[in-house]
Parts: sequence; C-alpha cells; structure tokens
Amino acid sequence: MSEFRRQHPIAAVTQLFLVLRQNIVPIAIFLFVGSRNSGDFFWLILLFGLISTFILGGVSWYRFTFRVFEDELQIKKGIFVRKKLYLKKDRIQVIDITESIIQRLFGLVQVEIKTAGGGTEKAIISALSKEEATQLRAILRDQVDVEADADPNDNLQNIKDVESPLIFWKLSNRDLLYAALTSGNFGLIASILAALSGQIDQFITEENLNYIASILPGYSKLSTILWSILFVIILSYLVSFLGVILRYSDFKIEKKEKELLITSGLLERKHTTVPFNRIQAFRFVEGILRQPFGYGMLFVESAGFEQKENDRSIVMLPFVQKDFLRPFLDQFIGDVEVPETIIKPPKRSLLRYIRRPNYLLLIAIPIMWIFWDFAWSLFFLIIPFSLFGWLEYKDAEIRVGTRIIQLQYRVLAKTTALVRRKRAQASDLSMNPFQKRKNLASFHITAASGAGGKTFSVDDMDAVDAQNLLHWPLPESKL
Repeated sequence: MSEFRRQHPIAAVTQLFLVLRQNIVPIAIFLFVGSRNSGDFFWLILLFGLISTFILGGVSWYRFTFRVFEDELQIKKGIFVRKKLYLKKDRIQVIDITESIIQRLFGLVQVEIKTAGGGTEKAIISALSKEEATQLRAILRDQVDVEADADPNDNLQNIKDVESPLIFWKLSNRDLLYAALTSGNFGLIASILAALSGQIDQFITEENLNYIASILPGYSKLSTILWSILFVIILSYLVSFLGVILRYSDFKIEKKEKELLITSGLLERKHTTVPFNRIQAFRFVEGILRQPFGYGMLFVESAGFEQKENDRSIVMLPFVQKDFLRPFLDQFIGDVEVPETIIKPPKRSLLRYIRRPNYLLLIAIPIMWIFWDFAWSLFFLIIPFSLFGWLEYKDAEIRVGTRIIQLQYRVLAKTTALVRRKRAQASDLSMNPFQKRKNLASFHITAASGAGGKTFSVDDMDAVDAQNLLHWPLPESKL
C-alpha cells in the first residue's frame, strides 16, 4: 500500500445516502410542508439538491486518496480546500470496520481509524473491500509486513493466520431476545417521544380531537390521557425492543494476540477493536428489569481516542449472567483479582440515603398542589422512594485489592465498576456541610475513557475511610 489509491466508486453513492440520513428530519418536514405549498417548484429544488449532492460525492471520491507509507497512514482529501492527514501507526488506538446496508450489497466496508488524544481528527475510508480492510488493519497494527511485490493471496493468508482468534464468545439468540425484552431504554425513548410531541401541535386540533371522539367508544378526557400514556409506553417499548435486536444481533467478541475484536449489528455490522493496553476499567450495569434474574450489561472503558459522549463506553457484553462475569474476564482479559477488603457506608449515613430520593418529591408536591387538588396523594410516594434510598444504602460498597478497586453503587440501575490501580487517573473526595457534620464524605475515582475520563463514586462513606482510599492509586500505598 505504498502507492496512493482510491476507494471503491460506490463511495460516491454512500456519501449521498449519508447526507440523506443525517438530514432525514428536515427533509421529511420539507417534503410534507413544501410539497403542499410550492407545487412543481418544490420538486425541482429537491431534484437539484439530490443531483448536486451526487456530483459533489463523485468529486469527493475522486479527490480522496490514501496510502500507508513507512510508519504512517497518509490521506489526501478535499474538493475546494485540499487537506492532508497523516496518522502515525503508534498513535492509532482503535480501528472500527462498519458494514452498512448499501456497502454490504457490494461486499464493501467502512474503516474508521481513531487516534490517541482528544481533539484529533479521525480518518474514515468509506468504501473498501473486506480483504483490503483486513489488510489495512493488519498493516496499521504492525501484525504483519506486506510486501509490495508479494502474491496478494499469500499476503492475505498471512494476515488471516495472524488474526485468527484465540478464543471467542457469541451471544445466543435466546439471550438476545431476553436482552431486548429487559432493555431499560424504553423510558428514555418515551421521554424523547414526549418531547417530539410538542412539535406536532399543528395536528392536534379541536377538529381532529372531535373526530377521534366520534370513533372511540367510551370517550372521555381522562380515558384519552390514559390511552395516550399507554400508547407512548407501548410504542417506546417496541422501539427499544427493535433497537436492541438491530444493534446486538449476531454479537460476538474475539480475543486476538494484542486486542479484542467486537462484532455486532443486523442492518449495520460494526467491528470494533479494543487494544489490551488501552483498557482502563470495566463497568457492569444491572438494570431494574435484569437484576432480579441475575443478568446485566458489561462495558469496557478504553482510553486515548476521540468519541462522542454517548459512545464513550464500549459494550463488551450486552447481556450476561453475573455469575459468569468473573470467569469471562479471567479468560478474555486475565489479571482480574477479587478484592478482599470490603468498606461500606456507616450506619449513620442510612438516613441520608433514605432522605435523598425524597428531596425533589417534597419540593414538587406543593407546587403541583396549586394546579391539582389531589396532589397531596403524591405523599404516598415517599414510601417507595424511601425504600429505594434504603436499597441504595444496601448496595453501596467499595472493595479494595492490591491491583483492583471495585466500586458498587446505584442510581437507578445497580453499577459495579472495576478500576485497575495502574489505570486510575485520579481519586478525590468531596464533603458538603451536611456530610461534614456527620463526618461523612463521597469518594470518587476516575479512569480514562474516550478522550476524557469516566468517574465512579460512592456517597456518604466514613470520612476516615475515604481519606485512606484517596491514596490507593499510588503504587506504594497500603490499606
């Protein structure tokens, strides 16, 4: 790959679909509103936009060239402004290979190279054959030397031999179904749907409501509200269910010599590489629907590359039994000890845990009472909120080992974080005036994740214990 080369010509088409996907909402509004008010003029504008995008995509494909020369990936791109991007091999941390629907039709993939350090631009090569992508990844990983005059089949065979997995784990169809059924994302999706409902006020008119009233039996304002809430819940649950199926279908994780390779996706398949030397911490999350059955989701925090906030943590196992967690980590990661020293919040912090969930409720009820005469009935929620606070207290603990610290806490889901001593970036404690009065403190530890850090915390620890834990990341510290 010492000579500059171009992507597959289908890259021009994928660029068009990428623009359409990124602007799907304004395009949908444009189609709905513009087609009614502008007539033929609207369709001419739309046709002009599509043709212009396709032409720009073609020119962009022609102007995009890349090669691997000596110890760096070199990319030249840009239509009006020519840009050169050089990425050193030793700065490359993650190489993701993605197959969209269009790319899969032509046997192509997209390669995304992410480098160490925040703010560094990532390189995307959007249309390569699977063989070319495999070869490029192996070269950038220094897993194999590819000779320019060698037989391509010999090169590819050498790469396949190097990339053969040592061991692998696959998510079964049964577990995929259980993961979709117990996904906790529907609450977030419901809130998004509720927010979007404010954008369709023009359709919620008195005329439309009267029409609905005429076709629905037993119509009343209360029943309409209840049916609307039920509809949002069911719709958000179905969206969440399908989202899990599409994202984690055919999920598997392979252990290579220097890295993990995570593959998943039904419509869009994604291959994510996680180098062992970039793994900072693990996070096991037990959702409220999964914890009673002893299942959860395992995330890995990996450092040194640019990521969006919502993609900062990498899903390592989308659905796994808690009892299987330790054997899995020992097999795929190794060097994962079981911390022996257990530190829990003192009994004097119990009331703080019980009161904390009720603060917002006690503020909201008097305000709601102004608009709703029966708002006083919400006081009964103090009982379940207090029980939830007791559950937070019961789950909170810190386990300390010589190489690993384990923090367990609950926000809504129960989270267990494992941080290696040599990977901890910082540890600190905080103490507000109310905690100070009871000699309590909150302990925080931060591990690198994405281009920033991921902080794990346990509240209302004994201040002396928190102070001792503050020095745990130091190599010479002993508890």
